[in-house]
Amino acid sequence: MNKDPSIQEEQNSYPLMSGWPFSTSAMPNPWLQYVTGTIIPKVDIIENDSSIIYIYDLAGADSSKLNLEVSEFEVVITAPVVPSQQPNIQYIYQERPKGRYERILLPPKNVNIEGIKADFKDGILEVKFPKLSKRS
Repeated sequence: MNKDPSIQEEQNSYPLMSGWPFSTSAMPNPWLQYVTGTIIPKVDIIENDSSIIYIYDLAGADSSKLNLEVSEFEVVITAPVVPSQQPNIQYIYQERPKGRYERILLPPKNVNIEGIKADFKDGILEVKFPKLSKRS
């Protein structure tokens, strides 16, 4: 399958700046409950006719403390993870992350940075970058 060189160039313009290549561990860690640190969330980048959309997986993030900063140079998201607050429990085993989400990416090219819209629902953050209109 031959790829359009302009598409390949565009895909290469989205380097995964923070955490690459060690963003996650394939091995469960039974000692995770004793470690608090930075969690690098997974992200998908999709495109439609009118926008480029970054979709972040932020399960357990505190929506009231979610922070999104966008400039022409970087897109930064941070959010603390809200630990489960259940009385009279003791963890036997724990894999769900705790700490703070943080991810830094480059913004897409040819978009209107001023027109960005973000929506956080059910642990998923969608950041829509409207494309600049093409002028002939």
